Amino acid sequence: MYSCNSRFHRHRRKLICHVLKAVLVFLVVSMIATHTILIKEITNVEFYNQSRNTKEIELSETLKLVNRRSSQLKLQENSLNTLVIKVTSSKDNVTVTVDNTVIYEDKEALRGRGIHVLVLNQATGSVMAQRIFDTYSPHEDDAMSLFLSLVSDKRIIVFAIKDEGTFQMKQPARELISRFGSHYAKIVGWRDMWAMVAIKGVRVISEGYKKSPDFSSWSNPVHITAEIPLSSISESQCLSWPEGEETRRRQNF
Repeated sequence: MYSCNSRFHRHRRKLICHVLKAVLVFLVVSMIATHTILIKEITNVEFYNQSRNTKEIELSETLKLVNRRSSQLKLQENSLNTLVIKVTSSKDNVTVTVDNTVIYEDKEALRGRGIHVLVLNQATGSVMAQRIFDTYSPHEDDAMSLFLSLVSDKRIIVFAIKDEGTFQMKQPARELISRFGSHYAKIVGWRDMWAMVAIKGVRVISEGYKKSPDFSSWSNPVHITAEIPLSSISESQCLSWPEGEETRRRQNF
């Protein structure tokens, strides 16, 4: 009788152990499956969020490009009565905007030193020509004077210094810019900042100047704003001039 009871208890313990093992295995498998499902869900959510963010960024960049092109198109077909031109002159940057559209920008480090000159059409504000004259170096002031002499009267001309623009700018070039109406061309010096918007043969519209504090430093940036009445298309294209090579060249410049 005792032997039978002993076998019965051993059998019951084995059965209980098997059941506990089965329960434990079930719990482990359930935890692994749950963990795998959670990881998959998290991965899917992260992928969805990343994909959505990527699409939002692409859409944002597309909208920016569309808005920029739209602004440029509006600039070319401007039906307003005035152009609002903003110019920045600084050690590291020259920027020109027309009606809140950036039409010219030079922020590249260690390049673009000197006087930046833009010629704008007085009827549309579009860029007709752009040059950088490194007037820190010899003979660049003569090249700038020649360039300015070729520009037609009544064109809008924008000047702005980046870094340094006067070390080799001699008196004739300073006097030429003064004849455009500049108040500062004769005094702007080493590492000073200067910007000007003028209508050739008419007058200065806006001019700004800041002096460097000492020989080893640059002046603070100069920011100016000019508001210019638009000219008619016929005037900007010199249609009233007599026919000839000179007229054709002036129509383009």
